Amino acid sequence: MPEAPLLAIVNGSVLLDRRLVDDAVVIIRGGRIAAAGPARATPVPRGARRLDARGLVVSPGFLDIHIHGSGGCRAEDDAPGMARHIIRNGTTWFLPTLMSDQVDRMLAAIDRVRAALGPQAGGATIGGIHLEGPYLNPKYGAQRSSSNVAPDPHTVRRLITRCRGALRLVTIAPERPGALAAIRAFRRAGATVAIGHSDATEPQYLAARRAGITHATHLFNAMARQTWPAPDNYRGVKTVGIEELILADAGMTADIMADATAAHVHPTMLRVACKCLDGGRLSLITDAMSAAGLPFGEYRLADGQSVFTTRGEDVARLANGGLCGSALSLCGALRNWMKHTGASLESALTMVTEAPARAVGVFARRGSLTPGKVADLTLLDRRLRVRRVFVAGREEFNLAAPSHE
Repeated sequence: MPEAPLLAIVNGSVLLDRRLVDDAVVIIRGGRIAAAGPARATPVPRGARRLDARGLVVSPGFLDIHIHGSGGCRAEDDAPGMARHIIRNGTTWFLPTLMSDQVDRMLAAIDRVRAALGPQAGGATIGGIHLEGPYLNPKYGAQRSSSNVAPDPHTVRRLITRCRGALRLVTIAPERPGALAAIRAFRRAGATVAIGHSDATEPQYLAARRAGITHATHLFNAMARQTWPAPDNYRGVKTVGIEELILADAGMTADIMADATAAHVHPTMLRVACKCLDGGRLSLITDAMSAAGLPFGEYRLADGQSVFTTRGEDVARLANGGLCGSALSLCGALRNWMKHTGASLESALTMVTEAPARAVGVFARRGSLTPGKVADLTLLDRRLRVRRVFVAGREEFNLAAPSHE
C-alpha cells in the first residue's frame, strides 16, 4: 500500500499522559506518531493535510485483549471478519481469544489466526493470540467441562510451537496439576500469563506468582465464591480469596467486565477494583461472542454450545441463564464503566488504551500518542460515539463515509 501523506489532526481534545488536553495537535508521518501536544507548542508542518477534530476527543486506538467474536464472526474461524466489525467501535488492535476445546481443534484455530496476523484492510490489527484454556478449572465459567484439562508438557509444547511467537496471553487455573511448569513454559515463550477460571488457594496463588503469573482474567468472574465459616467456628475474621490477593498485589494487572446491567460485576466491586488497581493496571475487556453487534437471538460457540442475547442487556447467556461473555463493544464497555463508577473520561480511556497495552507487553509500540508509536487513533464525539478510526495512520473507519462492508 502507498504511504499515507503527512497528516495533522488539529483542534481536538487529545488524550496525552492520561489527561485530555484541549486545542491539541497530533502529527502523523509514515504511519507513526511524529508529534502530539498543545497547539501552541506543536507546529503543523508545511504541506501537511489537516483534519479538523473540533468537538471531538482524540484517543489512542482501543485494544481488546479478550474477545471471542463479533459481528457473527468467531476467533476460531474468522478473525479478519472480527477485525472489520470491531473497527467501527474504536478497537484498532485485538487478541482473538480461543476458548477451551479439543487440543487438535485448538491447534487448527491457532493456524487460522496466525495466518491472518497483522493489519486488516478496513479493520483492526490482529495482534496475536489469547488462549483462554484449555487449562481452566472446569467448575468455573461457561466453557465445556470436558474441554478443560490439566496441563501436560507435551500439549503445552504443541500449543506454544503452533503459535510460533504469536502467543500474547494465556489464561490458566494455577491449581491444576502441572500448571506451574506450564506457566513457566508460557512465560519463556514470551506470553503474559493470567490467572482465571480458578479457585486457587493463597499458597497456590503465591506459587503461581513466583512461576510468572502477572495478570488476572475478568476479575470477580469465574472465581471461587467466598464462603463464611460456620457459626460455631467463626472468629470474626473475613476469609481471603483470589480477588483480595489480586487487589492487594502491586505486581498484578487485571481486566474486568462492565456490562450495561452490571450482571458480571456489581458497581461497588467495579469501584473497588478501580481504587486498588490504579496507575494503568486495570483494563476493560469485552469478552464478546459472535453475537456482538447482531440482533437478539441464539448464536453458536466454537465448541458447539448455544448462547442467547436478549433485549435489555448486553451480555450473552447459556440456555440455563448462566453468563457466557457478552455482546459488548469496547466503546460500550467504556460508557458502561463511566455510568457505573462515575469515573472520568480520561481514566476510562486509559483502561482501553494504555492499560491493556501494558498488560500484554506492547506499550512500547501502542496504547498512547507518544512520538514514535504506531499511529492508531480513535476519534469520538462528546456522546462517546466513534466517528473516525485510524490504524497505522490510515483511516479505516469514518462514520460519515459509506460502510466498508
